[in-house]
Amino acid sequence: MFRFVFVIFLGLLLFAGQAEAQRKSGTPRRTLITPKSKAPAPARPSAVKTDTLKKASAVTTPGVSTPGVSTPGVATPATDTTAADTTMPSGVSANGDTLTEAANEAKLPVEKADSIHSYKITIEDISYLSVCPGTNVTIPFKVEGPFDEDNTFIAHIIDATGKSVPISLPVKKSPVKAVIPSYKVGGEVYRIQIVASIPVVKSQEVPLRLLQAPAAKIDLIDGTQTVRIMPGQEAHLRVNLTGAAPWSFRLSDSTTVLQTLSNPHYITVKPTDVKAYRVTGVSNACGSGTTSGEAIVNVNNNPEPKLELKEIEKIAKLCAGVPFQVPFNATGKYKEGNKFIVQIAERSGAFKNISTPDSTGFITTQIPDTYKPGEYRLRVTSTAPYLVSQTANISIVSPTVATLQKDSLRLGENESGMLTVKFTGGGPWFVLLSDGTYENNIQESPHKMKVKPFYDTNYQITSAGGLCGVGKFSGSAKVTVKSPPASITLDKLPQNMVCAGSTIDIPYKTEGRYNPGNKFTVQMTDKSGRFVNLPTTVTATAMQVKIAAASPGDTTKLQKIRIVSSSPAVSSAIEELEVVAPDKAVGEVSGRGTISAGRTTRIQLRFKNGLPPWSFTLSDGTAINGTFLNPYLISVSPASTTEYTISSLKSGCGTGSGRGSAVVTVEN
Repeated sequence: MFRFVFVIFLGLLLFAGQAEAQRKSGTPRRTLITPKSKAPAPARPSAVKTDTLKKASAVTTPGVSTPGVSTPGVATPATDTTAADTTMPSGVSANGDTLTEAANEAKLPVEKADSIHSYKITIEDISYLSVCPGTNVTIPFKVEGPFDEDNTFIAHIIDATGKSVPISLPVKKSPVKAVIPSYKVGGEVYRIQIVASIPVVKSQEVPLRLLQAPAAKIDLIDGTQTVRIMPGQEAHLRVNLTGAAPWSFRLSDSTTVLQTLSNPHYITVKPTDVKAYRVTGVSNACGSGTTSGEAIVNVNNNPEPKLELKEIEKIAKLCAGVPFQVPFNATGKYKEGNKFIVQIAERSGAFKNISTPDSTGFITTQIPDTYKPGEYRLRVTSTAPYLVSQTANISIVSPTVATLQKDSLRLGENESGMLTVKFTGGGPWFVLLSDGTYENNIQESPHKMKVKPFYDTNYQITSAGGLCGVGKFSGSAKVTVKSPPASITLDKLPQNMVCAGSTIDIPYKTEGRYNPGNKFTVQMTDKSGRFVNLPTTVTATAMQVKIAAASPGDTTKLQKIRIVSSSPAVSSAIEELEVVAPDKAVGEVSGRGTISAGRTTRIQLRFKNGLPPWSFTLSDGTAINGTFLNPYLISVSPASTTEYTISSLKSGCGTGSGRGSAVVTVEN
């Protein structure tokens, strides 16, 4: 009994030892798992490289076979361990996680995209976009290819150095809503790109110019910061702007300028006391910007009044009866009720008022007609206090009188000559001649004017004047142009026979000069031999002429033709032209013959009336365009017995008709 128990105990120890050894060896027991009833998913082509698979194999336990990688078109259910066991040698573990763990350790890429497909991302047109740093932008795009269902698209912005920064959240489809980083510099060009995640695909790079934030700096028009003016005077400020136009800004005195495109922008101010001007705010499409600078206008509230003429050269010459403005400066503080008056005097005489008292400082007046042309003095005075400006020497000039001297010139063809014009009165002068010749800013008298007439011309002055406006003008001059005599050459006619009532082209040439209004006409003799005009259309090289209709009973008649001009009256040489009555052409077909199949014979056409060339079409469709042969023989080769007639006929005198027939018999 004891022995039996001992033997059982030893057996249990031995069995337990084998089980422990098998557990430590890492070989799992086979477990039969029935696969789920599910259609196997088609396997995708493996994107795992060979060297990567080698690394994966190295991770597995030596001596243990790695399950084969499935190929396209072979279904391998991941949960069917029974099927896996049947593909491995006996004693090898079929743990389904072995390859996955190995791949994870080897960091194998998992390509879900099908490598046989092409992928493309195209950003649509965004050239219309104008955006500022820190603002939102919508970027539409198109895609091609079967992107993974987990794929997303992200927008990137690329600067000039090539640095790329994502500027949007991932999206599944177009469009991408991105935010331009606020630290990006406005006024520069960046590039936008869309990037996909699975697979990694990039779109083209599209340029995008960012608008620049505004800035405004104020100073005076001469670039300084301070200026001193008298009471009532104006100061001119300048605002220099940068960034994207248009701009809007406001000054410290509440002056507001909206949507200006002017840069720099000028503003006129007229303060009564010392005042400092600053730009308190500036904006454009990108929002508010920065301001700088200050312009200080000092106003002298109690200066000593001064009165002086300025720009005296503008009033050095004046015309009686013509209004003019007196330029002068009145600075300082004048008493209430002060008036300014313009005065004039002869060189040795007393000053007299020529303007009404004015308090504005801008006086417009005129020299009375009682003042004769000559030298005078002019000044401006004030009444409270009484002040006198410096005196300016002026000249009162008379209105212009222009005279064209009675010259008689005789010029050759294409030659030019000089006409003389005398001027009196205040200059510089201008003059316009009757042929359109014009000159201005004439400083000397008499003055020579160059003319180049094509025809004999009588010249007169159409208008003339000077400092005092349009004046008086008179005179005339005759210029004769010597040119070769006019002649007409009637070139060789393209044809010496025409049909009555038809239109033909007559080539011609001319020499010499023809007067304005000249007309060319083609003439032809009538029944009595007298030349009569024909309807004529004139071109540069030929004249289109309609030949007169034939008289009843006329068939053919020899006519004389020529070209004549009206001014001057010139005639070309006379040519002869045979005019044919417009009788309809008649074509007669004749001929009889017998031939074997495949052989050729000829039929005859004879033409009457009309004007060659003749064009015709036979009943079998045979067409001949423009023949001068009469009679005309034509070869035919019918497949069967055929009767030939004329189906249409035309000649130089229009449409004709056919008659008769030709019969060709074909023997089989």
